[in-house]
Amino acid sequence: MTCKQQICNLSRLIIVISLFLFSSCAYFNTFYNAQEYFEKAEKQRLEKAGESIPPSAIDAYGKVIDKSQFVIDKYPESKYVVKAMMLIGKSRFHRKEYRIAETIFKQYIETNTDEVENAEYWLALCKWKLGKPQPALDVLQSMLEKSLDSKFISSIHLSIAEIYLDTDNAPMALEHLILAAETNNDRNERGQIYYRIAELAYDAGKLEQALTANAEVVKNTTSKKRKEAANLQIVRIHRMLGNWDKVKSLIKTMLLDNIYTSIHGGLELELVKLYQMNKQIDEAITRIESIKEDYKNSKTSAEAYFIHGEIALYDHWNLDDADKYFSQVTREFRQSEYTSTANLRAREITKYLESLDELKTLNENILQITTALDTLDNDSLQSIHENEVVDARVSISGHLYNLGELEAFHFKRQDSSLVHFQKIVEEFPESEFYSKSLFVLYYINYTHNKMEIADVLSKRILDELPSSEYADYLRKSLDLPVDEGSVQALLRQGELEWLINPNNALTYYKNIILKDSQSETASRAAYFLAYNYDYTFYEPDSAFKYYSWLNENHGKSEQALASKIRYEILQQILIEAEADSLEN
Repeated sequence: MTCKQQICNLSRLIIVISLFLFSSCAYFNTFYNAQEYFEKAEKQRLEKAGESIPPSAIDAYGKVIDKSQFVIDKYPESKYVVKAMMLIGKSRFHRKEYRIAETIFKQYIETNTDEVENAEYWLALCKWKLGKPQPALDVLQSMLEKSLDSKFISSIHLSIAEIYLDTDNAPMALEHLILAAETNNDRNERGQIYYRIAELAYDAGKLEQALTANAEVVKNTTSKKRKEAANLQIVRIHRMLGNWDKVKSLIKTMLLDNIYTSIHGGLELELVKLYQMNKQIDEAITRIESIKEDYKNSKTSAEAYFIHGEIALYDHWNLDDADKYFSQVTREFRQSEYTSTANLRAREITKYLESLDELKTLNENILQITTALDTLDNDSLQSIHENEVVDARVSISGHLYNLGELEAFHFKRQDSSLVHFQKIVEEFPESEFYSKSLFVLYYINYTHNKMEIADVLSKRILDELPSSEYADYLRKSLDLPVDEGSVQALLRQGELEWLINPNNALTYYKNIILKDSQSETASRAAYFLAYNYDYTFYEPDSAFKYYSWLNENHGKSEQALASKIRYEILQQILIEAEADSLEN
């Protein structure tokens, strides 16, 4: 062989080797990029564990699929094909493409021998997401018994916890999250798991467990945000447990440390709440005023205004100040978690003050009318004025009930609310609010363990209102025989009759409305009649009659709200039908 031929052969060999190396580098780099995108997506997903997967993670999973599929299509003999297939399956799963993921994992199991256990694990998760949680749990439990790999065992426990959370079994979820944390050797993953344990334990009222879990978050997590949140939660839980000296010490230390600057506002609010628990209201207000100035137009100042509103309402009974502070919450920070409650309290205070003003006006009017009646000789005028007094008394009883209900069940003033209910019972026995007021008096006295008064009131309800739902409630709680004429008994009879003879059943529901028109049972009966006249018997006139009655007598009830749109549609249809008949 000549020298020239040797050189040519060597050149060809170099070219072949170069092409091979280039090809190997190409698919390795593509697969490596796929892995990088997957790790990036996983990090983002795990940081939001328990929440929706961020869009950026979804996008990264999409890139994983594209690059992995490229490796499979272009280099089917590559050693990375198997791993690429697994990455695609996992990415499809996290993108909620469960059917496709299921198919991929099944293909993987049929065509490969490596990491089959891992594929079976993901196939079980697909079962769960496709509506088969129990079969998924069965597979995962079986895998727990066989596996020796602590990291894999941790993943299984974590997935079992997710399934239990999805099926509303928080206690079992918490149990498996703890096992997942205990078997996980990755510090950051452990921190993320403990973060979820802390949240679940806190929501379940297991404060000691939540405290321990938050301490583990601080020790393990690499997320600055989560570490700060856990430290703040540790302070909050110590306050709730009554470890007040510990709370003061922690807050003092953290407020002096710039590391905790981002949670200084939250720490100061915890100090305010500590003062509240200690009944140191003046100190709490001083700190609140400081927070308002230091954290203007923020989440922190919004909460400070909310707390100040509560102090004004519950501790000082200063409705004007309470209204002012609650109204400021939205202005400080519209996205505050306290916005809706603050706005609700402000509306309730407005209603309370309006009722007070109306009562003053109505009582003055009655006084003027009764004075005028003494000097009137005209019978017709006298009758008109007497009717005006009756109407005024109806309004007064309604406003008294509104005051009592707001004080008792919204403003934490049950003792003072009794005055309003007692006034209705003693002075307005003809009022529609009489039975409600009598029952509320019983309820408040019973819950405050004033049993002698409660017994007297329960006897009055059973004697005076035997057919009412309040009497039914008492008979049930006192284990007394059922009154067959009560509204609850009528409801039960109506429900049974409906199964046999729907037409006859309607009579029972109508009798409920006649017997106790103001009860919640009457509201349900009216809705039942309206709905079935509308959709079962196709009698729009009768349906409209009961929809109207429901909206006029129980306008704020669940039933009235549910039927509001249909009521308005029928109203419009009947108006148009009447207009057409007049034209013809």
